[in-house]
Amino acid sequence: ALKEGESVLVHAAAGGVGSLAVQMAKLLGAGRVIATASSPEKLDLARSLGADALIDYTQEDWPEKVREATDGDGADVILEMVGADFPEKNLQCLATFGRMVVFGAASGDRGNLVPGDLMTGCHSVVGFWLVPITQRPDLLVPSLEEILGWIASGDLKLTIGAKYPLEKAAEAHTDLEGRKTMGKLILKP
Repeated sequence: ALKEGESVLVHAAAGGVGSLAVQMAKLLGAGRVIATASSPEKLDLARSLGADALIDYTQEDWPEKVREATDGDGADVILEMVGADFPEKNLQCLATFGRMVVFGAASGDRGNLVPGDLMTGCHSVVGFWLVPITQRPDLLVPSLEEILGWIASGDLKLTIGAKYPLEKAAEAHTDLEGRKTMGKLILKP
């Protein structure tokens, strides 16, 4: 669980999940939310959703920028959904006793982590997948109630990036894979 005042790094912060994660980190009491995205427009969206620090993850030195944004300490919590070389690079900017939550691999490559690399920083890695959680109502229901409460109060806003007619579903998927989109995409029948 996130502790009040901890720093959170959210990758792909302008995407459908990342845009929600930025807001939820703030709602849960994060002291600093660091957002990564691949363009100035996407970083602007992350800022408008509450991100405190903005980093272009297409730049090779992004782990160093995360450390700079956390006064050299690294992020306490990293939300990892990109894959490829991101899991390894995340360890370079994860705080001592930091936690990385892995819940996706948008790149299509889950990446590689060497368990021994977790030792020196006392790092933890936790996996999350929605399907198993649906089998645990004791975990799912309280979280859903909290999220739905935030939506009802207007504290959590869904970012709709684009709407496509159903017959253009392939185009929507191509745009999503090509990182041309922000927020959620909607297919209209």
